[in-house]
Amino acid sequence: MADHRVQVSRIIHTIHATTDIAKCRQLYQDALGGLVFAENYFPAEDRDAALLYVTDHMVEPMAPRHPEDLSKPFARMTARIGQAYHSFELKVADGTAASAAFREAGCTVAGDYGVFFFVKPESTGGVLLEVCELGMPNDPYDRGNWNPQVGAGHACRVTGLHHIACVTSEMDAALHFFTQVIDGTVIEDAATALPQPGRRVVLQVGDTKVAFIQPDDAATGPLGAFLAREQNGIYALVWRVSDIAASRAYLGEKLGLRLIQEGCVSVGFAIDPQDFLGARHEFVG
Repeated sequence: MADHRVQVSRIIHTIHATTDIAKCRQLYQDALGGLVFAENYFPAEDRDAALLYVTDHMVEPMAPRHPEDLSKPFARMTARIGQAYHSFELKVADGTAASAAFREAGCTVAGDYGVFFFVKPESTGGVLLEVCELGMPNDPYDRGNWNPQVGAGHACRVTGLHHIACVTSEMDAALHFFTQVIDGTVIEDAATALPQPGRRVVLQVGDTKVAFIQPDDAATGPLGAFLAREQNGIYALVWRVSDIAASRAYLGEKLGLRLIQEGCVSVGFAIDPQDFLGARHEFVG
């Protein structure tokens, strides 16, 4: 039987919305060993971006050049969610065909430039998605000699992305989109107590694991607080490290970043999001 779901080959990157592109890029370089391979300005949305890899996962810090100009979509988005994760991007073979398939499935598509577009959170269980058929400019992944351990050896001890953590109040909608509309696969579905009682479902989406957590009580706790504010569904990037103690020493003692455990969806620790321009980075052994 033919599989009519949209095929996703990889998750290209996670976008980090910020108002200070230079500071954000420097944080990724200093704290996480991020290697910048491109920078760009997109006039249609009047925003600047940097493209960098933290070992095997690409992150794109992105900032409106004129945040006060709310006629531009990215400035409006940043005004709405503040400094936070904006979206992650799915790689597809044909953007036009994927856009049509999503619309046919009842999804809300926005910012459709043909080769890339966005699927709005109301269609996905709460997470904003970018979908694109093109690679990123100058992406080392596309050169044929890509080594995902390119950033290994940095003092932060990050060895790779463990998963993208999302929080939802609509698990059924998230599972429908990620397993019925696109070709994601459930690899774990269980109760969790981190950081509060709830259901945690881990999916394989392309080459990346994505976890959705639905708290039992969406009105309380850190996940309830997250759901109550303006956000696009992405709660944290969870990284694997080779040495937890050494990682804590470097990030906390050497760089002076505040390290916390409250609110963590993992058994590790996190950099206080206030010290990382609104983005929560967690670390596990």
